[in-house]
This record gives sequence, C-alpha cells and structure tokens, in this order.
Amino acid sequence: MILSFALAILAAGQTPQAFAAQQSQDIGCVAVLSIIAEEQRRNAPGATDYPDVRQPAARWTTLVTDRIAKETKQSTETVSTAIWGAVMAEQKAVRYLADPKAYVDKRMAACLPLMRADLLAQTQEQ
Repeated sequence: MILSFALAILAAGQTPQAFAAQQSQDIGCVAVLSIIAEEQRRNAPGATDYPDVRQPAARWTTLVTDRIAKETKQSTETVSTAIWGAVMAEQKAVRYLADPKAYVDKRMAACLPLMRADLLAQTQEQ
C-alpha cells in the first residue's frame, strides 16, 4: 500500500518534503490515536483502558492531514503516506518492548491533549 502511495506521489511529480517538528509530532500522534481507535473498533483487549477515540481520532486525522498539506504545499496523499509510515513505526516500536502498555500509556498521555486542543479550537472557529 505504501508503495502505491509512493508511486502515485512520484507519478504526480511531487517530492515529499521534510516536516517541521510540530507537524512530525502531530503525524505521530495521529498514528497512535488511529491505532487505538482501530483497537477499540475491534474490541481488542486493553483498548478500553483509554477514552473512546474512535470518532474524534477520525476527525483529527482529517484536520491534521489537511492542515499539514496546506502548510507544506504537499498533497493530502503525501501526508497520508507519512501517517501510514508513522503507524508502522509505532507498531514496530512496541513489538519487542517488555512493557508495551507503558509505552502506549505515555504516548496517549502526550497525544490526547493535542487532539483535544485542536478539535476544541476547530469547534470554536466554526
């Protein structure tokens, strides 16, 4: 799937650019929240240890993707590819940890406030 995104980007003549620190942080957090949302959809063990993020994570993913695409003048497909890469990196990061839950807890503690603040700001703008 990533290969097809990369080929589409190359075919469109768009070279992916590096992301700023805040953009990279948001991409990583979108990845973490997307994974938890999917786990919650599947009723996976431990997924209910976190607030229900299924709906807000989907909204935030769109918000972040659109914002970063606009800021970087890259396509939403390019940003989506970066998010997909971050999802794979997060999954790889926990694969061999002795305590993967502690890692996820720490990531969720950092990412939930970012998502909530962005969504609140978007609601207030409307």
